Parts: sequence; C-alpha cells; structure tokens
Amino acid sequence: MLPQIEEKLVHTGKVELVFLDLPLQMHPQAFKAAEAAACAGDQKKFWEMHHLLFANQHALTEDRLPGYAEQLGLDVPAFQKCLSSGRHEGEIRDSIRLAHSLGISGTPAYVLARRIKGDKVEVLDIVHGVRPYEELEKKINALPASK
Repeated sequence: MLPQIEEKLVHTGKVELVFLDLPLQMHPQAFKAAEAAACAGDQKKFWEMHHLLFANQHALTEDRLPGYAEQLGLDVPAFQKCLSSGRHEGEIRDSIRLAHSLGISGTPAYVLARRIKGDKVEVLDIVHGVRPYEELEKKINALPASK
C-alpha cells in the first residue's frame, strides 16, 4: 500500500508521510533490522533496505545483513561499522516511545493528524492493521484541513 500512498497522497501534497520505527519484541531480529535500515539510510537507501528486509523477513538474521547491504550497492564496511556502533539505537528507541505514547503497539498503523502550529500536531484518528488503500484514502479525505 505504501507505493499507492506515496503516488496518490504524498506526491500530490495531500499528506505528509512520517515513518516511525516500531520493531516488535516478538520478532527477535526486528530491532537489528530497524538499525540496518537506518544505517542504509545513511547511504540514501533506507526504503530500499526496508523493503528488502520486509521481503526477506523469513530469512532475517544478523549475519545476512551485510549481504543485503551489498545487494543494494552500499559501502558494506561503512554499513557494518554503523550497525556495530549502535549509532541509530537512540533514535529507534525514541520512535518506539513516541509510537507507544500514541497508543500504537502493532504494525502497520497509520496516524492521521494535522499540523496545528510548527511541529505540533493534533491526532485525529489512528488506523491499525492492514487495510485496503481505499479505506485509508476515504478517512484522509474526510479529515478537516490543517489550520
């Protein structure tokens, strides 16, 4: 559904997409996968790594991450250094805290909000779970305009 959201809503200026990491504890490699995506993001390949890890979640082990980095054409030593340093651990933990403060405990979840002033937002609705794109679009179209 993300490509539809980007094409029909983000690129048209109708919505802003903000991604929060929420690696779930029931998936033992999820936190390391979030770190891997963030480290790939340092090389401008966040979404490519995110999609690759999601597509290979059945084979998600820490020892495979350098191979995924190589597959994406990343500087593998820099990627591995980033991954072993824990450079993105704090921001991922902040993302988890923010998600939990919004009442989000599972993925996917879509927070529908509007900017009210600067970086302040008003949460209007949260859509939990996998839903058809049309349902999400209908909810977005029904939202009041930002102030």
